[in-house]
Amino acid sequence: MIKRLFSPRHVTIDKGLGGEPHKLVEALGGPLGDIAHDEAALSRATALATGDRAATFSPLQVRQRSCASFLGFRSDWIDMWALVEAGTLRVYADAHATAPTYTFQVKECQCTVGERDACKEGSYCFRLQHAHGVATLCALNSKQLILWLQALQAGGVRYEEPPIDMSGISSVFELSAEMLSGERMDMSRHAGCVCLVVNVASK
Repeated sequence: MIKRLFSPRHVTIDKGLGGEPHKLVEALGGPLGDIAHDEAALSRATALATGDRAATFSPLQVRQRSCASFLGFRSDWIDMWALVEAGTLRVYADAHATAPTYTFQVKECQCTVGERDACKEGSYCFRLQHAHGVATLCALNSKQLILWLQALQAGGVRYEEPPIDMSGISSVFELSAEMLSGERMDMSRHAGCVCLVVNVASK
């Protein structure tokens, strides 16, 4: 569930694009429009996020967490502008920058993204995690957040799954697995056999 906590304190609405962001947005068909109130604008933005280009863009607030120095920021909230397309995340100092502050290949890093209900007052946040650290990013409204999650997923980013409680498990034969058909299979049916367990990408 997406939860809004308070009104934004210093969120600024994008008043136009320049530099490289302008060129990239024009190549994607132009600004998205008022996705919060215009159904046609939201429909177009959703098609862009979930389609072959897996793209969306907007102002974001970014916070570095622990070793998330891949964005090059301190542990503060910073107003940025960002665009993701086909698994490439570009983060800019603002919507008029001539070059990205950072370009991040999210597909190569096999990141996970998870919605965060409460990470910053008045914002809608998600988290990107990879081998080198974690970064929290906040959108300006719930529809913008959904577009980011859709575009990241379409671009190859995995949603994080809840941890499995393995306490008390002493054998793989005590587990069960869901087959591609949706049927649940108990591993105990293979007890006594020589088994090879392989992790494959089935989704």
